[in-house]
Amino acid sequence: METEATGDALRLERQLAILRWFVAAFGAVQVGFAIRDRGHDPGFALPLAVALVIGLTIGNLAIANALRRGLEPAQLRSIGIAAFVLDAVVLSGLVWVVPNGPADPVWVIGYLIPLEGAARWGLRGGLVGAGVFFVGQLLQEAARADIAAGASQVAFRAGMAFVVGGVAGSFVSSLRRTADEAAAQAREAAAEAARAERAASQAAEAQREIAAFHAAVLADAQPERLAEILRDTATRVAAELGCDALGLLTRTTGAAGEDRFDVAGVAGDPGYQLGDALFPASSPVAAAAIEGTAVAAGDDLVVPMRLRGAVVGALHERGRIAAGPARIEALQTIADQLGVTLEATRLRAEQAAIVERLTELDAMKTDFVAITSHELRTPLAGIRGFVEMLVRRAGELTPAQRDEFLEIVLTQTDRLIRIVDDLLVVSRIEGDALVLEPVEVDVRALLASVVTALGDDGARVVLDPGVDGPDAVVLDPNRLIQILTNLAHNALKFSPADQPVRIRWSAPAEGTVEFEVIDRGQGIPEAEQSLIFERFRQRGDHRAHSEGFGLGLYITKMLTEAMGGWLDVASVAGEGATFRVTLPASRPLPTPARPSAAARSD
Repeated sequence: METEATGDALRLERQLAILRWFVAAFGAVQVGFAIRDRGHDPGFALPLAVALVIGLTIGNLAIANALRRGLEPAQLRSIGIAAFVLDAVVLSGLVWVVPNGPADPVWVIGYLIPLEGAARWGLRGGLVGAGVFFVGQLLQEAARADIAAGASQVAFRAGMAFVVGGVAGSFVSSLRRTADEAAAQAREAAAEAARAERAASQAAEAQREIAAFHAAVLADAQPERLAEILRDTATRVAAELGCDALGLLTRTTGAAGEDRFDVAGVAGDPGYQLGDALFPASSPVAAAAIEGTAVAAGDDLVVPMRLRGAVVGALHERGRIAAGPARIEALQTIADQLGVTLEATRLRAEQAAIVERLTELDAMKTDFVAITSHELRTPLAGIRGFVEMLVRRAGELTPAQRDEFLEIVLTQTDRLIRIVDDLLVVSRIEGDALVLEPVEVDVRALLASVVTALGDDGARVVLDPGVDGPDAVVLDPNRLIQILTNLAHNALKFSPADQPVRIRWSAPAEGTVEFEVIDRGQGIPEAEQSLIFERFRQRGDHRAHSEGFGLGLYITKMLTEAMGGWLDVASVAGEGATFRVTLPASRPLPTPARPSAAARSD
């Protein structure tokens, strides 16, 4: 800054030196006039004018010569003060010498004194120059009565001098303040540019690391390695950018559908650990990340990972480095690349899941065709055979035989209806077209309907009200009947003929009702317990059973969940099985809180 000020002062002195030659020329002209008017001017006028012009010329030569050499700021200031004194003496003397009457306008050149003071030192210099001019006018009034202008004229001239000095000084001071501010901004811009260059260099290196990360993820056929790569990426980015601490967060959805940011990578100590979950309601970092724009607060800088306008994650830097525009831009570039990479990995995982699902559906289609052809062909063949017998041998059959054949046809027809009904229910459930109609239901009457629907086998079913078993509940009776009928039918089918099947109901918690279907059959091996609720699955090999489509337990589970509950099974091989249905006991209650595994086992 001192070098710039010295250069400006040197240019001003050189310009004033040039202007001083014009003043010397003006003085020389006035000397000529003094020679011409010797008879009218005082005797001292001509010698004084000559002395002033010669003194100005010699002084300006000395000043110009000094300005050619390299000068220190202090020397330059001294030359400026001396030059101002020289100019003030010469100009005041010329105003004394030249005028030959009060109306002579040559006194106006005295205004050069406040103008020069303003040019040198701003407002203060302008006022000092005006004061010098005013003193010179007072001395002139006292010394030369022949050109005295009077008090009013002196006051006018002095007032104008102060106006000229004040205006010029204010203007120069304002320009200098503006120049100083501009210089300060230029220095700050230069410093910021240097910081930006360093940050850009660091960001370029970090971006190369991210590009390698991007290529590694896209080339990896197993997206489950993403967690390992993210951890390594957070460490590399922090090292390349010189971060004190850095966190890499990925956006997910919590169990209740709320936004959540999982800590996928950590370098240093950003205030949390790898694997932590941050929620916007309780974490300022997560709240800043979900804003969608970079947020800097104190030592924290949070930059979102954006993809098509949506926030998919964030980078969080904590440290002493100032979060300037260059720093924010560097982190934002890296964050956006990470967002693209995360999306590419997600799409790859979805693609793999779709391929797996299509493979599963193709296998299910094959199973469906095979099972359907078997399950439908068996009753249809029976119906066709007995109907043909009734048609061809109608006259030979006794009434008892005809009734027996018709009963068989009716049984097989019911079996077909059940298969078609199961398929329709599955179609409605998977198409989100299932409609529930909850009403108040008498539990004992509903269970009596279940027993009746089982036909002759219903005699083996025992109803057992458990602890605090409710008498009435609010739910869809038709769907509950279907659920319990399916479970009871399976229990009867897999239980010895001399063993009863028990249906117990109770209220394990306020607002819930629980139905247990308990058999004493062969039980379900532990390895099969997680599979029996899938479509086209039966206990053991489905080909070992003469009937059953493998949809009963799948439909039962889906209906239970559609009603806001859940279905559990507990079984020990050789000791039977217990299917437990837990449902809300009234509407519009929310889904009941599911107990822990330990509580369910108790």
